[in-house]
Amino acid sequence: MVKIEVEHRGRLTAEKFNDLTKLFSKKAKFISVKKRFSIVYSNNIEKKSVREDKDNPIDLKLRVTNGQPEIALKYGKWSGKDARREFGFHIAPEQYEDFIEFLKILGYDQAVLMANTKYDYRYHDVEFSLVEVPDWGYYFEAEMLVEENQKKAAEKKIDAEVEALGLKVFSEEEFYDLLDELNNRPGVKIDLSKVETSDLKKKYGEYFRKE
Repeated sequence: MVKIEVEHRGRLTAEKFNDLTKLFSKKAKFISVKKRFSIVYSNNIEKKSVREDKDNPIDLKLRVTNGQPEIALKYGKWSGKDARREFGFHIAPEQYEDFIEFLKILGYDQAVLMANTKYDYRYHDVEFSLVEVPDWGYYFEAEMLVEENQKKAAEKKIDAEVEALGLKVFSEEEFYDLLDELNNRPGVKIDLSKVETSDLKKKYGEYFRKE
């Protein structure tokens, strides 16, 4: 059965990122470090704001995490707090470029590029990710993967843990502003029909290396 990912997000200062890293290193269970490069597919990269696409429930990504490619889909309404169906399938590294071509044939040729490093911890039954975006800054994700009938309880649990840590979750408008800030950085919007995959792998080579 497909699980529901209940996820809350918020911005972090460098100071708060460091404080949480210290706290989690002592009080939480360390899960992993994920160096991740994502091709986040878009209906139209000319749009100035994600607000123009806010009613689209499809969030499709082709990503590489610690050298392992996968295709990931989240389905449902998205915002600073959301609960969406999540699907993920690993791809053999040698098939990565084939999948880019496959998705182009299906009409997915416009995208936003995202590279980050995620530090994942389990704290009081909630998975926290401290996310560092190079040359930009930091944010957090707090999530639980649950059955449909557990969704409301998970939302309350995450709210309580986030509040106890002194964190603030994005409002819907704040989340749109964050995405616009990330998506409108120079060089991250691309038309894949005009880009060689080998150039992407060369530019983001550190994310394609197996950890």
